[in-house]
Amino acid sequence: MTTQELIEQLSKFPPDTPVVIRGYESGYNDVQEVNPQEMQLNINTIWYYGAHGDNDHQSKPIEGIPMTPVVCLYGTNTLPTKNGTVANFKHTTEKR
Repeated sequence: MTTQELIEQLSKFPPDTPVVIRGYESGYNDVQEVNPQEMQLNINTIWYYGAHGDNDHQSKPIEGIPMTPVVCLYGTNTLPTKNGTVANFKHTTEKR
């Protein structure tokens, strides 16, 4: 999906409709960040990896496949702790 296609789809909803992404294991989180990133498209063949890669699971880019600019949506899992505070666990593909 391109940014134009996403804009067209989102324009069908009221402007105050929440946008969510899947949580780490289950459930959903609010989108909290929209960030540019570069990755190689359609390189992962293992079923539990996403189709695209940003070198998290490979030591270097695959030769002959260009790095493509993309837009990544991020959210955070928030869990209450024993003392009543909230712990944030960022679930992203962001490079570490």
